[in-house]
Amino acid sequence: MRKLREKLYQFLQGRNGVDNLGIFLISMSLVLLIISSLLDGFALSLISYGLLIYSYFRVFSKNIPARQAENNRYLAQREHLRFRLQSKKVQIGLRKTYKYFRCRKCKKKMRVPRGKGKIEVTCPHCGEKFITKS
Repeated sequence: MRKLREKLYQFLQGRNGVDNLGIFLISMSLVLLIISSLLDGFALSLISYGLLIYSYFRVFSKNIPARQAENNRYLAQREHLRFRLQSKKVQIGLRKTYKYFRCRKCKKKMRVPRGKGKIEVTCPHCGEKFITKS
């Protein structure tokens, strides 16, 4: 048993291992597999098995810099999505107090207090002035 453990340790040495992207891929594979079994979806099961095979490829890969770059891109996208969802949550919480809209010139998001009637707004980013109803 000890010899087998040492051989397994030597085999896994220098491999990428499981990271955040690998955990996400395995989780998505399992979710898709469950959905495909409930719906009798052959295409979903193929996608599920493909994700599972790719996640194991990443675990056993010796090209660690490439796998780390993939994981860093995944983490950056996840953080960007988390930030957008959090800002939407704040915006929904303040919807009775503020009106949100975008500047017509630079497309930056702005807010004005509700209940002020028609007001002239100046974009703090580009300086564009326009009239809006709050």
